[in-house]
Amino acid sequence: MLCFTIFLVKWHIFVYEMANQFIDKQLNKTFGDRKVFTRDDLWAFYRSYNSEITETAFAWQIYDLKRKHIIDQVKIGVYKLGKSQAFRPDLDREIIGIAKRLAGSFDHHFYNVWNTKWLNEFTELQAVAAMVILEVDRDSVERVFYNIKDHGYRNVYFKPDETVLEKYVSELSESLIIRPMILRAPTITIKKVVLPTLEKILVDLFCDDKLFFAYQGNHLIKIYEAAIEKYSINFSKMFNYAKRRSREENLKKFLLDNLYNLIKDLIE
Repeated sequence: MLCFTIFLVKWHIFVYEMANQFIDKQLNKTFGDRKVFTRDDLWAFYRSYNSEITETAFAWQIYDLKRKHIIDQVKIGVYKLGKSQAFRPDLDREIIGIAKRLAGSFDHHFYNVWNTKWLNEFTELQAVAAMVILEVDRDSVERVFYNIKDHGYRNVYFKPDETVLEKYVSELSESLIIRPMILRAPTITIKKVVLPTLEKILVDLFCDDKLFFAYQGNHLIKIYEAAIEKYSINFSKMFNYAKRRSREENLKKFLLDNLYNLIKDLIE
């Protein structure tokens, strides 16, 4: 009896997996030629195979498709087939060391840290100089600055203005910039290190043109183009963060003016 029960369970799992594989193939046939499609499109697709599917079951199907990277969400209610990959940069010893320093000296984890060397994959401009950008909450930023300096880090700057950037930072091969973090900035955690999402990095490059002076103009366009084509970008997340920086409409105009064919279906 037990063997028969196990057989039935395995049989149901096999049938379920075969049905899902069929649905996945049909998804590619139906939406393969479309850059994006909506939640309503997916609902109609699933209803065509199962007219009795419930909203709860449909929501689970969407979750499962995203989990398996069969589809990517590009904004609320809008998806594309999951041909892109998630942005997962390599962490060097300096980034990991800074994260450990923060974890060991402060009671909070409201920070994010990244290196501008990560941008080299997006542009033909291979910057010789690199900046590590460390953002912490406003109440701790000055305290973190002195703590970092006291532990032997060199070329550390606290919210450098344009003059300091031009006279000092631009002449250095490596520097560490410490500045306040904007509330609810989108982050991810990799190996216990809090990093900005790619969406946040792209918005910051656009907004902070003085700090990221080396990546402006045509270089910025190339960075956006390469990032959008290679990685899964959540445009809702990106525009929400840009809105908190009071630059949402400016960013949308920049994208429409320079990358219209890539994003025309994503901006209302």
